[in-house]
Amino acid sequence: MAATDKITRWCGALEQSLLSLVKVALMSRRPSRVPACGLRNPDELVILANGPSLNATVEAHGDFLAGRTLLAVNFCATSEMYTRLQPQLYLIADPLFWLVEEKRVMLFGALAERTTWPMHLFMPVRAAGAPQWREMLAANPNITVHMYNTTPVEGFDRLARAIYRRGLGMPRPHNVLIPSIATALRMPFRKIYLAGADHSWLPEITVTDNNEVLMHQKHFYDTASSRAETVKQENLSTARLHTILYHMHVAFKAYFTLRDYAASLGKEIINITPGSYIDAFPRMKL
Repeated sequence: MAATDKITRWCGALEQSLLSLVKVALMSRRPSRVPACGLRNPDELVILANGPSLNATVEAHGDFLAGRTLLAVNFCATSEMYTRLQPQLYLIADPLFWLVEEKRVMLFGALAERTTWPMHLFMPVRAAGAPQWREMLAANPNITVHMYNTTPVEGFDRLARAIYRRGLGMPRPHNVLIPSIATALRMPFRKIYLAGADHSWLPEITVTDNNEVLMHQKHFYDTASSRAETVKQENLSTARLHTILYHMHVAFKAYFTLRDYAASLGKEIINITPGSYIDAFPRMKL
């Protein structure tokens, strides 16, 4: 039975590997070069995820953040924290940020107006076909845009990691933290800290009497005003419960893939988020 299981797993990995190669050939483009110099701290990075715990981390441990390179994500630019911390790196993943006009104007307008220091902005290659956001940023010389691939890659570890190193793909990017970590691992950082990575969504899911699935996604910038809402998919349709839970499964599984990949590079990912639901990375209390 053990031999049969090994053969089954090997055949599954082979199938995933072949499918991943096809995806890379069809979907991936040559990624931009990642910055290797001019960083505040080339050895240590803090990824500022948007979980509600980020406020307390910034207030209590400003000195820790000040000594390291910072990477912000998504709507951070619309908050006071953005100009206060002045992150050198910024990454956007959700296509709704450039497909939905309201979100596009809010985010890229804030980036264009408030970025008064040199900053590297990472955007998925598929966003290149949406020129509106480029036009909004064109007048700000402080922002350097880099394109990265979000092509999902699975299969044999050696093949997948070779693709990751070249920036042609990554573990399934079901949230912004996954491409943030994958992109950071292409840069010189030896230690990557995760702040605001609460991921405590499970208790925030409810289903109404009309079978409408609601999810209360709290962020550090809207803890007082956020409310439970339906979850929109890329095609703007409303996600059902099984879809939401599946995406969570894929995301939490991807963190283990990234943990092992980081170890193969001699690097470490450390979770400094109090109360985080992510169980893949070692934790550290500041």
